[in-house]
Amino acid sequence: MGGVVKGTAGIVSFARSLNPGDPYNIAHPAEYLTNLNSTAAGLVTMVNDPWGSGKKMLDEFMKDPSEGLGKLIPELIGSKGAGAAKKAATTAKHLDDAKPGPARTSLDQHGPHASETPDAGKRHDDTDPVDLATGRMFLPQIDVVLPGVLPLAFTRRAESGYTAGRWFGPTWASTVDQHLEVDAEGVILVTEDGLRVPYPHTAPGLPVLPVSPSAPRHPIERTPDGDWTVTDPATGHTRRFTPPAGDPDGNGIAPIAQLEDRNGNLITFEYDAQGTPLGISHSGGYRLRFDTADGRITALHLDGGPRILAYGYTDGHLTAVTNSSGKPLRFTYDDRARITSWTDTNDHSYTYAYDDHDRCTAEGGSGGHLTLTLEYSEQDPDTGHHTTTLTTAEGHTTRYRIDGRFRVIAETDPLGATTRFTYDRNGRLLTRTDPLGLTTTCTYDEQSRLVSVTRPDGRSSRVEYDELGLPAKLTRSDGTSVRQTFDERGNLLSTTSAAGATTRFGHNEFGHPASVTDALGNVTRISCNAAGLPLTITDPLGATTSYERDSFGRPVALTDPLGRTLHQTWTVEGRLSQRQYPDGAAESWTYDGEGNCLTYTDRADATTSYEYSDFDLLVARTTPDGARYEFSHDAGLRMTGVTNPEGLIWTYAYDPAGRLLRQSDFDDRTLSYVYDPAGRLTACTNALGETVTYEYNVLGQVTRKTTADGTTAFEYDASDQLAVASSPHATITWLRDRHGRVVSETVNGRTITYAYDVLGRRVSRTTPSGATATWTYDAAGRRLSLTTSGRTIGFGYDAAGQEVSRTIAGALTLTHDYDELGRPKNQRLVARDGRTLQRRGYAYRPDGALTALDDLLAGSRTFTLDDAARVTAVHGPSWEEQYAYDAAGNQIEATWPDYHPGAAARGSRSYTGTRVVNAGGIRYEHDGLGRTTLRQKARLSRKPDTWRYEWDAEDRLAGVVTPDGTVWRYVYDALSRRIGKRRLTADGSVAEETVFTWDGSTLCEQTSDPVTVTWTHSGVHPLTQTETNGVDVRFFAIVTDLIGTPKELVSEGGEIAWHTRSSLWGATTWNRDATAYTPLRFPGQYFDPETGFHHNYFRVYDPETARYLSPDPLGLVPAPNPTAYVLNPHVWSDPLGLKPYDIPWSSGNVSRAVRDIDNGQTAIYVKSRAEAEEILLGKFLGDGYRNAEGFDGKGTRQYFGDKAGTYHWDDKLGEDGRVLGHGADNRDGDLPHLQVHTFPKSPYGGEIIRIFWGER
Repeated sequence: MGGVVKGTAGIVSFARSLNPGDPYNIAHPAEYLTNLNSTAAGLVTMVNDPWGSGKKMLDEFMKDPSEGLGKLIPELIGSKGAGAAKKAATTAKHLDDAKPGPARTSLDQHGPHASETPDAGKRHDDTDPVDLATGRMFLPQIDVVLPGVLPLAFTRRAESGYTAGRWFGPTWASTVDQHLEVDAEGVILVTEDGLRVPYPHTAPGLPVLPVSPSAPRHPIERTPDGDWTVTDPATGHTRRFTPPAGDPDGNGIAPIAQLEDRNGNLITFEYDAQGTPLGISHSGGYRLRFDTADGRITALHLDGGPRILAYGYTDGHLTAVTNSSGKPLRFTYDDRARITSWTDTNDHSYTYAYDDHDRCTAEGGSGGHLTLTLEYSEQDPDTGHHTTTLTTAEGHTTRYRIDGRFRVIAETDPLGATTRFTYDRNGRLLTRTDPLGLTTTCTYDEQSRLVSVTRPDGRSSRVEYDELGLPAKLTRSDGTSVRQTFDERGNLLSTTSAAGATTRFGHNEFGHPASVTDALGNVTRISCNAAGLPLTITDPLGATTSYERDSFGRPVALTDPLGRTLHQTWTVEGRLSQRQYPDGAAESWTYDGEGNCLTYTDRADATTSYEYSDFDLLVARTTPDGARYEFSHDAGLRMTGVTNPEGLIWTYAYDPAGRLLRQSDFDDRTLSYVYDPAGRLTACTNALGETVTYEYNVLGQVTRKTTADGTTAFEYDASDQLAVASSPHATITWLRDRHGRVVSETVNGRTITYAYDVLGRRVSRTTPSGATATWTYDAAGRRLSLTTSGRTIGFGYDAAGQEVSRTIAGALTLTHDYDELGRPKNQRLVARDGRTLQRRGYAYRPDGALTALDDLLAGSRTFTLDDAARVTAVHGPSWEEQYAYDAAGNQIEATWPDYHPGAAARGSRSYTGTRVVNAGGIRYEHDGLGRTTLRQKARLSRKPDTWRYEWDAEDRLAGVVTPDGTVWRYVYDALSRRIGKRRLTADGSVAEETVFTWDGSTLCEQTSDPVTVTWTHSGVHPLTQTETNGVDVRFFAIVTDLIGTPKELVSEGGEIAWHTRSSLWGATTWNRDATAYTPLRFPGQYFDPETGFHHNYFRVYDPETARYLSPDPLGLVPAPNPTAYVLNPHVWSDPLGLKPYDIPWSSGNVSRAVRDIDNGQTAIYVKSRAEAEEILLGKFLGDGYRNAEGFDGKGTRQYFGDKAGTYHWDDKLGEDGRVLGHGADNRDGDLPHLQVHTFPKSPYGGEIIRIFWGER
């Protein structure tokens, strides 16, 4: 009869759950509604699958006939048979008498809403980190992530006031601490990140949602065999928990047993007979193993690999975590088990203080960094609101208004600007209103999924989901849509772009990527290991790249389609420690215990060293030649000063809200900034007192820029892209197709047009003169042919994608050979009749710096380099160039042969600050902004030749007066592209004019009546030059050097019409019998005879001094010397006059990604983290960017909002292999990626650049 009694008790419980008048339901309306919904769902299940429901009860009957038979009678009447019983309430245990567990106690003390918000939803801003809503200090730690389709992550997380921890002490949640706490009131899910989520009791086949509507909507369910499962509908991952030891229907702790995805990939938790965790195994072959003692985990190991971490304890509290450095990260605690300090492996400490409610009231570093206090007001008895006040060491105060559910509803910055937020009852963000009153609104579906975002201009973007809850369609605010389809297991099957191009994805039975088919049917095939990591990738043409991986899943050998193998070694913590290239040369990195790079040794055995202070702030960098740069920071971790090797100091100052207020450069040139309450730059004033002002629309797009020279206005189309830009000298209009691609650009009535294929690749371009170029591509996406002016150039490639041949108009062949590192080794130009017209051979140092050049036409030469890889001498057969540099990289001596131009500039150079004042026999003057205003060349027995330069309000060269009094004027469009130059007569009229046309940021055509010259390019390398004079057309192929500087013009008849001999730094002469000419010089440069300088888009370059005439508008962001040209012009170039561009990337994939960044893309994709690291090292690291680890989730963007110059690896992965806290609606994407938070004055305008890797 016991079974019948328990079954009847189930009916009573069931009746209570459906009775709105029951006292418990009156007090718990949310739980009542949840139960009612679950009951309805259960009734539907019973009607649709009576055998399934009956079978579950029959299975129970077979386990315990007396109990099962008893249950079967009454529960078919109403309780379980009707669809909503609370199984734990039907057990023999008297759970009402059970002692509450730690999770329940915490909920009782602090309320459910204080512990149900994931870290991704917490606001912590400039704290380290403290949840500003609850005051809780929380400290997430990732011990290891083993990659795969279902990654295996082992994490820990401490929180003040948290007491439900087990295996790392009561303060710490962890992956192995996940469990259910079962008691009389229900079930509490305790997650690996410290959430405590209460559920009502449930029964087999009857999933229920958490009690609180604002908790994650992950249903819990009992299985027929008595286990519990918790499923995340968004990822399809299911956690399984085993019943408490002893009676499976009793109260107690139900530990996690498994985690499984929809594809059957499985993570299994292993325990001994006493419930002590032994390890975690993965169906992909990984296994983590634990050492334990006294109820604590003392070490973490990887089977087949090294020990990962050791854990030490004092009085049961985790007090030491030791990584492969052998140095511990140490913690201290107070008598309430709250962390009071941590001390890192570099002996830098951070301390915390708390009040009696476990709220952090003060924290700060041993060096004074991030020192702050936190105050919490009492709750308003009517609204339940309270205020958290954050005060920094400088006395700057930010206030946060918190509602009764611990959500930030208002934030007031130290300058009084307030941002407001509203939420629905489920805790979802409904509106965000900035300090200017501009509101963004969100809506959600019944499953709490974001379905629309309405911007301040009233236009909306929408997301539609499939039956699995995966994003199936994204409709942007301009009405264009991107579609995705998934299989029944949630694997991505296809993506269809706004242009209608569909890419299809294949998977094996475990969801591992197997193929990618583009819209043209070209198939890339992938084979994976058991974890789903690629082992081979075969492109559509059959070229295969293969990977070998270590026990951590990291690539240790990469073999390209030509059989060249790159070997890599990693630290235990996953940092690259050595990379050995196919030629045997190696580069290496060393790190401290915090993961900061201490030294980098390149392939030439030259070492750069780094020094750090608190919070891993870079304080010094010493380059291989001994030059030392020092960096200072304020208490808020912001950079305040840079000292260069010559002792010059660049300083930065910030307003109370942390925004850059003022900077003074090495020459004491000061720029100051003004912002509106929303933090947008509204004015910039330079050292001459000239101000540029900015106005914005409601979306934050610049609509007007006003300078002393006039106003530039910007208009945008429905897709938020520029449509019109009108400046004092030009109007630009863009037309785009419905997919947002530019189909025409018109500047002052001159139009250039474009066309694209289904994959979005450009297939044609027509310039204002009518010159048309068309492109075709092979199955691997490489350019196959270019046809321009009726002449076709065909391109041939090897299996690795390196260009090996170029057939020009059927008359010429240009071939390239490469060494085992993919560097050009030989270049040969052959005529149709077999004559060798030109030949070049190259030799390199192990680090890729050029050491010798054998040139058939210009002769052989060798190069001497210093420790910084700068060229100090060029040795020819009977001549030399010699150069010397100071510690900051400025030329201090230069000599070259007489046949090069600029002989007067040979000799010593002298400087005032960074400004060159003398170069040989040439004198320079500058204005207060560091711009060259006079260049004077001494002459024997006559007055010197003098050039005078004028500049506009945007630091562009506006005019020059030559020694003979000739006046030239330069005209620019709104994008600062030079669109014309004019020689004026004495009365100011135009005597001569050249008009320029641009293809994006690349000069593509010039017209000087009656001659038009048109160029085509491949990246920064010009390919062809066509001259049109009426009906006469001359076509030339351009042969370039390593970096893209034109060296020869070759006619279609097979003759070299022009060839150059240049100095190291670009001073150029050419053959006297030349029958053609090109003004193109270093990539992005154009020679102006009237000045002798090279126009370089944003600046003007002087090849005689290897310097620009004005400082870099981006300051120190691109390079440590803001006026000098690149370090070594054989390896680097600067196509925009803004930032050095490194030529020899390790692969075409990386090279393409870098070009995408330079072309303005802010989201790029590479194959691996190693490639992302290469881009970081090559383009950003060393330019003032610093790492910021440990900040994740929605607070990250707020944290980084004013943290320009930081980078952050967003590769903390959830069980789905995606970034934690990120989803389809997250602008950062959900693939692992690197975020580079660029400086506002960089070429990227303060954008966040995301470098993704993994399978899209």
